[in-house]
Amino acid sequence: MPASALPSDRATGLVRDLADLIAEVTEAGAAQTAARTRRQQHGNTERAADDPQFLRVLADSAARSAVASAAAESVLRRAAEGEASVADVELVAAGLVPLAGDAVRALFETLGASATLSEHGLHHFWTRLHDLEGQALSLQLGR
Repeated sequence: MPASALPSDRATGLVRDLADLIAEVTEAGAAQTAARTRRQQHGNTERAADDPQFLRVLADSAARSAVASAAAESVLRRAAEGEASVADVELVAAGLVPLAGDAVRALFETLGASATLSEHGLHHFWTRLHDLEGQALSLQLGR
């Protein structure tokens, strides 16, 4: 593959950053849920960490993270070996953007209003998501 057809560091970095964001959101969601000590007003269990609805969201998040990690690792390995094209890397990046958005939205929807408290520091996930979405758009537009 000619050097000009190799994925840029910008594209491979974007893939890595998106997969990392999804993994970090997954870890934060699990940690925040496990730390909840009080029962939801209309909860199904005594602790939120035991609630089947919370557990389902955490399982979905873990699945998103596994898919993102596998896709990123595969395309980054192939890029390092000179076997992935620019289009391959950009396609994976484009696929990870909505997964990252779903992960961040699910975190805030599940944790509710308490997720917005600055003491949890979860707001930085929104900032990072929007930054990465902008990078993905610029990459697609060739800027």
